[in-house]
Amino acid sequence: MLISYKWLQEILGADPGVDAVTSALGRGGIEVDRVTHVGAALRSVVLASVVATRPHPAGKKGLTVVRVDAGGGGEGVEVACGAPVIPAAPALVCYAPVGAQVLDRTGALVTLTEKAVAGFTSPGMLCAEDELGLGSSHEGLLTVEGGRPGQSLLDWEPRLEDWIIELSVTPNRPDALGHLGVARDVAAVLGLPFRPPAVPAARANGANGAGAPAAEQTRAAVEVRDGDRCPRYDGQVIEGVGVGPSPLWARVRLGRLGVRPITNIVDATNLVMLERGQPLHAFDLDTLRLPIEIRRAKPGEAFVALDGQKLSLDEDDLVIADADRVVALAGVIGGADSGVTATTRRVFLESAYFEPRGIRRSARRYGFHTEASHRFEREVDLSGVPLSRDRGSALICELAGGEAAGEPIDVYVAPRAPRRLTLRLPRYQRIIGAEAPARAREILETLGLSVLEQKADRLLVEVPEHRPDIAEEIDLIEEVARIAGYDQIPSRLPRVGAAPAGARGDYRLRRRVRQICTGIGLHEAVTYSFLSPQELKAARYDDGSLLRLLNPLSEEKSVMRPSLVPGLLTVVQRSQRYNVPRVRLFEVSQVFLPWQGEAGGASQLARVERPPVNEPTRLTIFLAGPRDSYLTRPEDVDFYDGKGAVEAVLAELAGSVTPAFDLAGEAPPWAHPKKGARVLLDGREVGYVAELHPDVREALEITSGAVVAELDLAAVAAAYKAPVAAKPSRFPAMRHDVALLLPLDVPAGEVLEVLRTTAGERCEKVEMFDRYRGGELPAGTHSLGFALWFRSAERTLTDDEVDKWTKAAVDAAKARFGAQQR
Repeated sequence: MLISYKWLQEILGADPGVDAVTSALGRGGIEVDRVTHVGAALRSVVLASVVATRPHPAGKKGLTVVRVDAGGGGEGVEVACGAPVIPAAPALVCYAPVGAQVLDRTGALVTLTEKAVAGFTSPGMLCAEDELGLGSSHEGLLTVEGGRPGQSLLDWEPRLEDWIIELSVTPNRPDALGHLGVARDVAAVLGLPFRPPAVPAARANGANGAGAPAAEQTRAAVEVRDGDRCPRYDGQVIEGVGVGPSPLWARVRLGRLGVRPITNIVDATNLVMLERGQPLHAFDLDTLRLPIEIRRAKPGEAFVALDGQKLSLDEDDLVIADADRVVALAGVIGGADSGVTATTRRVFLESAYFEPRGIRRSARRYGFHTEASHRFEREVDLSGVPLSRDRGSALICELAGGEAAGEPIDVYVAPRAPRRLTLRLPRYQRIIGAEAPARAREILETLGLSVLEQKADRLLVEVPEHRPDIAEEIDLIEEVARIAGYDQIPSRLPRVGAAPAGARGDYRLRRRVRQICTGIGLHEAVTYSFLSPQELKAARYDDGSLLRLLNPLSEEKSVMRPSLVPGLLTVVQRSQRYNVPRVRLFEVSQVFLPWQGEAGGASQLARVERPPVNEPTRLTIFLAGPRDSYLTRPEDVDFYDGKGAVEAVLAELAGSVTPAFDLAGEAPPWAHPKKGARVLLDGREVGYVAELHPDVREALEITSGAVVAELDLAAVAAAYKAPVAAKPSRFPAMRHDVALLLPLDVPAGEVLEVLRTTAGERCEKVEMFDRYRGGELPAGTHSLGFALWFRSAERTLTDDEVDKWTKAAVDAAKARFGAQQR
């Protein structure tokens, strides 16, 4: 948002200084990005009248020697000029003498010196508007009226020198999208008295007999058919206008604030928009066939926008239409065949309030982002609609010479009750940590809020429509605090508890998971909750199961993540591109899945505006690249590295429950179909661990081995069983090793479980310590080595007892799997 300091000065009725204004805006919470001083070089430029002209003495084509009276007395000065037309008196031209600064064709500032042009020395130059930085035209000399020869250009029009302040306005502050709202904030921070400038009524002419019938016809011709989307629609008929260029000050002011000057009528509507934050639109009344309707578009209804685009409208679009056609897409853009042209003599001026969400949908549907839609999307001042109409009407009459015809139109179909809030001063102190300032009432009233009642400990406040962001008491507290100055709030050390006793269980679980994962050498990653469809497609996710945003900021962030894996895949892909093949990552966060509740609950939740969503907390571990090796050749990680990481995490999280791994069941989209397993705790599935699917590796160009584990932390927590303390035995354990020859398709985990359950109650644990394949072993087999540990709490076990129990376990494996003992 660009703000003119001179304009703020006019509204405030004071000159606090540019530095004071920018400091006040920053202290009040509106960020100032840049301040640009413009027009200072115009101090050296003076007004001059043309006395005489003659051809260039060297016959230089396109050059004329012009004698001008620049107020210095005598016969004046002669300068060379390349303009095709030299204006005659009484028009005044702009003369830049030697030493003045002007802009060259590239826009660079240059200082004039005496320079011979084809043998003629010119002491300065006569300037076009682009050479003075007052516009873009280079077609002829800039001429002015009403000054005197020798008068400085800035003395003739002080508004040509200005300071342009660039602000970053947050979406919740639509009042700051106009100079009036910014001036309110400045006045409140600086403690200046503030009274909004009076809005004069448009110049009316009812004596000629033409005004009253036109007003009656127009009043009856405006019909609002959608009060929800347009609760207030105002208008004014203005007759006898003359369309042409605006005065220099208006053209320059608009150009410096980023709005292209067009004609005096259109410029007047834009000046009101920049002043009050209320977009206006001017129709050529003679092109309209009454009545004017504010309604929803018909499906497929045709509309040609002001920029020439031909649109097929949606039934959700709000439009302004006459009896024959759509003449404007409400709040977004006008129509090509109903706008003001050079032949316009009668104008219908529109000032309205349009519901913000509908304007936002229409603007995005057709790719428009206009100055009007920018403001309507953020909400304009409902109560200020008639004031903006009157201000626009008066300005059009001033710039275009028209007269208001009849009474103004105000169709207010859905009045709003005033918002009243109570500001409790003790609550202010609890929230801010300091007493409310003595000028709290003054602050609120300067911001336009009415204090209806004041008591010792509270203020009853009525909130104006230009502040839609103030909806609760906490908003009033924020307004007083920001205007009084955050730097005035005293610093106090907060009370720090010894432990987060009030932390939720989910928070404590996440914190514990982070401690475990970092303890086993993993690094935490934090990825976006939003993903692109391409990222999910690369991870082999189906489009039908995804949650899409209705109005995403970009296509790259348009889908809610159903898993943490796609985000980590992007991290791994980037790491490998930067030649970092070894990746050890984990992430613990929420994922977003379609609602999977019962039918009754789902139907009840379906009535809310946004779709119901499951948000389970997941832990995802991602290992890629070579595993740690010291004296052996590096090898890529595989399924067993992921399985080990899962076991290490669950050993801390699952208590006394031992995880099991099941090769059966449906695998996630990203998982290798043959190298993965479901993770079970007490018979319940809590996650999946697998190597990465070859298609995923190929799509993301991941060249090294990669294994992923994903666990549902809520399921893990539900399966937790507290370990039971037992008195340790003082007798030694005895280990017996066995090697079993087994077919390759027999899972080692099942063999281990059979050995553990059949070795008797004295068997303390069973571990697999070796796998051998090849050599003299039969094809399709491998040798697995198991260590069985036995211990008694009452005595030392004998070798015969251990051999007997070991044999029972081996016999069970032989019977179950056809194993052979080696």
